[in-house]
Amino acid sequence: MYRLKDIQDALLHVVGWEQSFDPAKAINDDLTQTESGLYFQGAHPLVTLDNIRSIIPDDFVFQYPDWNMILPYKVGAKVRHNGKVWIATRENTNEEPTESDFNEDFNDDYGNPYWQPYNFLSDYLERLTRNGISQMVQTFTQIKGLDKETKNLLERRTFFDGAGRIRATLPNNHKLVGFEIVPVRSMGVTMKIEQIGLQMTGATGVVRMYLFHSSQIDPIKTFDLNFTQTNGGFQWFPLKDCYLPYISDANNAGGSWFLCYNQNDLPAGMQAINMVKDWSKEPCGTCTGYVNIEQWREITKYLQVSPFMMNAPETFDEYPELWDIALTMYTNTQNYGLNCEITVGCDLTDFIIKERQIFQTVLQRQVAAIALRTLAMNPDVKVNRNQVNATRLEILYELDGNVEGRPGGLGYDLKKAYEALRLDTQGIDRICLSCNNHGVKYRTT
Repeated sequence: MYRLKDIQDALLHVVGWEQSFDPAKAINDDLTQTESGLYFQGAHPLVTLDNIRSIIPDDFVFQYPDWNMILPYKVGAKVRHNGKVWIATRENTNEEPTESDFNEDFNDDYGNPYWQPYNFLSDYLERLTRNGISQMVQTFTQIKGLDKETKNLLERRTFFDGAGRIRATLPNNHKLVGFEIVPVRSMGVTMKIEQIGLQMTGATGVVRMYLFHSSQIDPIKTFDLNFTQTNGGFQWFPLKDCYLPYISDANNAGGSWFLCYNQNDLPAGMQAINMVKDWSKEPCGTCTGYVNIEQWREITKYLQVSPFMMNAPETFDEYPELWDIALTMYTNTQNYGLNCEITVGCDLTDFIIKERQIFQTVLQRQVAAIALRTLAMNPDVKVNRNQVNATRLEILYELDGNVEGRPGGLGYDLKKAYEALRLDTQGIDRICLSCNNHGVKYRTT
């Protein structure tokens, strides 16, 4: 389990691209940033900006729409106009993209242009780098998975089985109600909410759910769940990418997550059906009507779940904000018509981001290998052979070596870098990146 977008954003500048000596061919300065001091061109002499420029697809620019004089454009918007790609440097409407450095008619009140020519080589390089990061992470997690060092710890388990009695309704008392969820204190473990279950009665309609973290005032996510069940049973709502990691962002470790709804905001006449169980202690092993004791032990090994309620501010619907969590009131025998199906797994996102320096060599060679293979397989054969002085087979040899004899080339260097990375990451986390030590074996003769 990993959150690829977070990893790509964090590792984008671990290795950089060397700037062109020709100012006319310069790439965006942010792509030249390198935390490690390594550059992608250093992985192989054929990885050059000129060669990368030659393999950009002819239709690459058509991903951008034509400029439309009646549409508003925000900063960063990209359009095609007069055979060029432009990027908006100011919010504007009906401002034609043009070379405007010396034309006040196309500048704002401070003399700044609304549009500038867009360097789509920089765009392609960023995509190439993100693709390399993605490939690196996939290969790394496959290696760790095959070694049985990472795994799903809980696979699609619900907080409890069954449902509440149809007559066991809870009155709406103008409260924020839901679950406080505290993940296990381990960097490698993340909980994912697969589905939210609602058991309501009295009415149908949209129930808005909020997900807060104790480190942030604004909700992390909101979910509008259209409840249509009329027979008193649970209705389940699948969620996409709803992760609750131990580390919520780059600066906050630990804390609590709050999944809740506002009783004031429920459709008129709707009430929650309560599932009677005590969430504060281990369930009775021989009693009926309670969660299976083994299931309870499995779940509480990786997270703590506590039902709660809190006085809802009058302005909460318009301005939802986290309350003073010190005033949270825990209600251990009520679930407010909520259940969750969860997966708890080894999430390598925070580990990879924190320890990104040990990935620098693999990342450099992975991106370079993708560039070389694209260069070799270029269907349009746009490479300037006089400049590159290499045929397709020669490029593949530089990449894969002699496949019938001794291995070599950039691909072999990449393989060795992955093997070194495997050793560097053993034993870092007690649950998800263990040493995979099988102990000492004795044999008698």
